[in-house]
Amino acid sequence: MDHLQVVIFISVMTFFLNLPFGYWRRRFKKFSIGWFFCIHAPIPIVATSRIYSHLSIKFIPLFLVFAVLGQIIGYRLKKSN
Repeated sequence: MDHLQVVIFISVMTFFLNLPFGYWRRRFKKFSIGWFFCIHAPIPIVATSRIYSHLSIKFIPLFLVFAVLGQIIGYRLKKSN
C-alpha cells in the first residue's frame, strides 16, 4: 500500500472501531469508569496501527477527528433505537 492508502485505511478503521464504543458509551453515566473506558479503549489499537505503519505524528489530528465522529455517530445510533 502506498502512503495515502494507509492513511485512508487507518482513518476508516478508526471511525468504524469507535462506532461500537460510542454505542456502548450511552449506557454509562458521564465521567464514570465505563464512560471513560468507552472513550479510551480504541486508542491503543489506533496508535499501534499508526506506529506499525510508520506514519508521522502529524496524522494524529486526522485520526482523532475520525475517532470523535465514530463516537458521536455510534452514540446517536443507540439514541435512535
